[in-house]
Amino acid sequence: MQPFRNFGESDDPWFRVGQLAVTTTIIVSAMSVAYMFVWAFEGFDQPITKKLVLISGSRIGSVGEGEIWRLVTWPLPTDPDLWSLLLIAVFWMLGSQLEVLMGRLRFTFFLLLLTVVPALIMTALEFADVYGVAYGLRYVELGVLVAFATHYSSIRFWPGIPAWGLAGIIVGMAMLQAISARGEYDLILTVTMAFLSPLLLRALGHAEQHEWIPKFPLPAKLGGDPYRRPPTRQRRRPQPRQRSTHLTSVPPPPPPPAPADIAAQARIDALLDKMGEHGMESLTEAERRSLQDLSKRLRDKRDQG
Repeated sequence: MQPFRNFGESDDPWFRVGQLAVTTTIIVSAMSVAYMFVWAFEGFDQPITKKLVLISGSRIGSVGEGEIWRLVTWPLPTDPDLWSLLLIAVFWMLGSQLEVLMGRLRFTFFLLLLTVVPALIMTALEFADVYGVAYGLRYVELGVLVAFATHYSSIRFWPGIPAWGLAGIIVGMAMLQAISARGEYDLILTVTMAFLSPLLLRALGHAEQHEWIPKFPLPAKLGGDPYRRPPTRQRRRPQPRQRSTHLTSVPPPPPPPAPADIAAQARIDALLDKMGEHGMESLTEAERRSLQDLSKRLRDKRDQG
């Protein structure tokens, strides 16, 4: 697992302004902050915001009516309040770590998929009479949080809450809020983000410790980590089967003992018979030594054979 860096640090920025490394995270955060001023000064009718948000079931236009730029622009509109500023700060902190992990190109591609794929799903649901509106960095920030908690699952936040636990709490609260408001559109978009984010992370070659998360290969030119095709195995040619003859091999008979061994065995048998009839004391010292020598010689021959 790649170690943490200070927030905002990067070895792979798009460019630098003095000591400031301008990364994808910085650009997205700065655009969200800048749009707060657009929101404040564009007027009550919000003519700019209406052209950027993701919306369905409305007369102001939608992706289904050909306004395809909304697939990309919908996270940009940001209303000026403290909650939005806090979301931008969290996105900057977590996004900067993921960008260091992935690199600027893969992280940019990750954010692009995290923006376009849910928008396409919500546009398709318009034909199922699911209507609503989505805008702002809140949903993308939720996906970044889930991705961060997936890869850095052992990291703990104050007061000791693991990253995966904090992400689960925030996603769960967002779902409960959508259910309480009967916001079917909001609920589906939240669930889509929560499931899509770890899938994209795995497809880009990260969070390898979580093998239970499916890994869908992406083309390498798109920054993915495609599966490697296993080496092809050469087919073995079938060996011709040997015809069974139903015959079993019989070991050759042992060779006949040498005459000297026969004489030695006879001498041993005679001494053992004498000892069995009259006891060990009936053997003389020479007979005892002869019995031991002959027995040892025959035993050594059997071991060698």
